[in-house]
Amino acid sequence: MATVKIAATVKIPVQARWQFRQVGKGAWAPATVPGCVHTDLLNNRLIEDPFYRDNEQKVQWIGKTDWEYQTTINVSPELLKHDHIDLVFEGLDTYANVFLNDASLLRADNMFRSWRVDCKRLLKTGANTLRILFRSPINEVLPIMAKLTYELPANNDQGEKTSPHTRKAPYHYGWDWGPRFVTSGIWRPVSLEAWNTARIDDLHILQKKISAAAANLTIEVEVVAGANAGATIVVDNLTNKAVAAQREVTLQPGVNHLMLDFVIKNPALWWPNGLGAHPLYDFKARLLIEGRVADQQPLAPACVHSNCGSSQMIPARASLL
Repeated sequence: MATVKIAATVKIPVQARWQFRQVGKGAWAPATVPGCVHTDLLNNRLIEDPFYRDNEQKVQWIGKTDWEYQTTINVSPELLKHDHIDLVFEGLDTYANVFLNDASLLRADNMFRSWRVDCKRLLKTGANTLRILFRSPINEVLPIMAKLTYELPANNDQGEKTSPHTRKAPYHYGWDWGPRFVTSGIWRPVSLEAWNTARIDDLHILQKKISAAAANLTIEVEVVAGANAGATIVVDNLTNKAVAAQREVTLQPGVNHLMLDFVIKNPALWWPNGLGAHPLYDFKARLLIEGRVADQQPLAPACVHSNCGSSQMIPARASLL
C-alpha cells in the first residue's frame, strides 16, 4: 500500500522584489505586482502622466514594445520535500513566456484566465529566478492580420484593429470614454503552492430551494489528488459556527468532483436595497486525510441569489434571497 503524505497546503505569495525593463535595454527598475507596465513606468518617472494634455499619444510606443519582469524566490529544503510544487499565476496580460532559473516553464496567451504549472523539477534550495517576458500584444497579431483578406470589426480600437484577435481587455485599445493604453504585465497575484496527496481546487454553491423555514443548498467541491486516498470533506458554516456538511470519500488520481447537500434552518434572507437587511453567510471547506487538514479554502467572494443559474460561482459570503 502506498504511503500517504499528510501536510497542509503551503501557499507563498510571490509579490516582493519584482523588477522590470524593456527587453534587452536599460537597467532593471522596481515594479509593483500586481500591476502593469504603464503604472510601473509612471511610478519610476520614466513617462509623464499619460492623462495630461496630449501625453496619450506620446506613450503609444509602450504597446509595441516587449517587456520583462523578474524576481527571486527563496525556497527552503522543507518546501522541496512536498510531492507537488506549483507556480500559480492568477492573471498574466497577455502573451507571456515564463522562465524559472532560465528554463522555459509556461507560454501564456490569455489575460482572462489563471495558469497553474508544476515547477518542482526546476526549483533548487535557496534563490530561484522567476522571469516573465511579455511580447507586444500589437506586434503579436499584426502578422496574423496581414494574412487575412478581411478585417474584423473593432470600432473601439483607436489604432491597428488588433483587439478582436487577442484575449485581452478591449478597452486597453481605446474607447469613446477612455484612452488607448495597450499595456502588459502581471495584473493579478502570483503564488507558489506546495502540496502532497491532494488539494482543493475549486468551490461552487447551488441554491436549490429557499424559504423562510429552510435554505436547501448543495456545495460542489473540486479536489485534485496525486494518489489514491481516503478523505473527508467538511463544509463549515462560519456564521452559525457549525459544520454544515460532511462526507467521506475515496479520492482517485486527477480531478475529483464531489457534491454535499446541506440545509440552513430559518435562514437570514437577503433583501434588495431599501427593503430590508443584507445578511451574509461565511463558509469554508476543509479536506481531511487521516484526520489531519490537507487543505482548506474559503469560498471565492461573489454575490449569490436564489434566481441565479447553477453556474454561479460559490462565494465566501453567500446571500440568501
